[in-house]
This record gives sequence, structure tokens and C-alpha cells, in this order.
Amino acid sequence: MASRDLLEGILQSLPENRLREVLDFARFLSIQDDHEDWQEFGRRQLAHAFGEDEPEYGLADIRPELES
Repeated sequence: MASRDLLEGILQSLPENRLREVLDFARFLSIQDDHEDWQEFGRRQLAHAFGEDEPEYGLADIRPELES
């Protein structure tokens, strides 16, 4: 039996307040998946923008006011 079928059977027996909790959790999982997708997209874009031959930047390059 598929997970959706099993879930449907369980959902039919739950009271409305529990259904709202299940809905909230499903939304949380959806947002979490979306967040992970965006993180992976960002990592790929960063890897694409910066190659292996990038120079090493020192603190003075980043914060010139700290240069002594």
C-alpha cells in the first residue's frame, strides 16, 4: 500500500485540531525542502563563480583599516 493511501486512512480518523497539526507539519517540511534547495543552489552558484585559481585574500584586503 502506498504511503499516500496509508496517510489518507489515518487522516480520516483524526479530529480537526489534529488535522491542523498535520497540515502545519506538512507545511514545515515543504518549507524545509525549499530552504535546502535554495542552499544547494547557492553553493552551486558560488562554486561556479569562484574557481580553484582564486587568489587568497588577507585581512588587509578585506578590512584595509586594520592594515598596520
